[in-house]
Amino acid sequence: MRKGECKVQSAKYKVQSTNRGQQAVAHHRRAGRLGLHFALCTLQFALVIGIYLLSGFFVVRGNETAVVRRFGAAVKNANGEVRLWPSGWHYDCPWPFAVVDRINLNEIRTLKIGDLEQDAPATNSFLRNVDPARQAQFLSGDKNILNVQISVSYRVSESAVGEFLFAAVSSERRLRTLAESVLADAMLLSGVDFAHTLGRNELRERMTADLQRLVREQRLGLTVDDVTIANVSPPLRVKAEFIDVMNARADKETAINQARAYSEQREAEGRGVARQTIDSAEVFRRQSVEAAKAEAESFSKLIAQLRSDEQSGRRSYAESRQLAMRRKYLDTLEEVLRKVAAKVVLDSGQAIDLTILREQKSSAK
Repeated sequence: MRKGECKVQSAKYKVQSTNRGQQAVAHHRRAGRLGLHFALCTLQFALVIGIYLLSGFFVVRGNETAVVRRFGAAVKNANGEVRLWPSGWHYDCPWPFAVVDRINLNEIRTLKIGDLEQDAPATNSFLRNVDPARQAQFLSGDKNILNVQISVSYRVSESAVGEFLFAAVSSERRLRTLAESVLADAMLLSGVDFAHTLGRNELRERMTADLQRLVREQRLGLTVDDVTIANVSPPLRVKAEFIDVMNARADKETAINQARAYSEQREAEGRGVARQTIDSAEVFRRQSVEAAKAEAESFSKLIAQLRSDEQSGRRSYAESRQLAMRRKYLDTLEEVLRKVAAKVVLDSGQAIDLTILREQKSSAK
């Protein structure tokens, strides 16, 4: 009995020892698997953290400028202004701790105010709702209705990027409201003729200046470059009558311009004729004065010669005078006969005396 019990106890001991060994091996295996799993989890977590940290890198393209909002507040420089990140690679806190806003400061944006009135509605838009923000009809100062369409050219101001991003919910929407207000005020201060044809340039300059002032006052962070009047037209119901009035006004302007051109032409011709007459009169005056001076000088020389002959005793003053007048008479008669176109010769058998100095000679005697 004792030998049998000993064998049983030894068998039990061997079985227990075997079970303990198997349990130890299983424990070691389980511990190894747990360590490997922990290592893999740590590696995956580190990889995820690394990828998450790498997501903080961001790229700013060449035509853009970036603004970083860190924990909801814009990053500023030492001067207290919003820091602008130039083009290139940059790093900051990953999302959601930092958000990057990219802005193209060189982009010229266009905002259109008003839609033109159509001749007939489209088949699929007969019951279309009218958007009040896109209406184009405005009341002028003389109580006329005009369809007006304008285009506003603007860009983001480099010195006020923070105002563009954070001062307003939508700067473009507020700019549209301001543009419509400026257009309505400008139309109320203008008549239909001024707004339609005569004062477009002045109206455009006025709206541009007013909109720039309001944008600065409202601190929208935008710079308005220009306001262009794309179209000004009457409503369709009165378009034909409006065109007739414009044609009549054009005919009136044409007639006035033609009359002014004719008046200026006649005035220029009159000034030319007057100047020509004055010049001719001046030339005739100078010629007459010179001829009179020459004749006076010649006569003075003749009188001096006559007195010289009288003093020398060659002949008397009266004889010298008579001789000089006869010579002058013959020279004049020769000059006159040379210019006569036809000559008449009288054959009466009597001599013809053509002298006119006989009475002067007798009187001189």
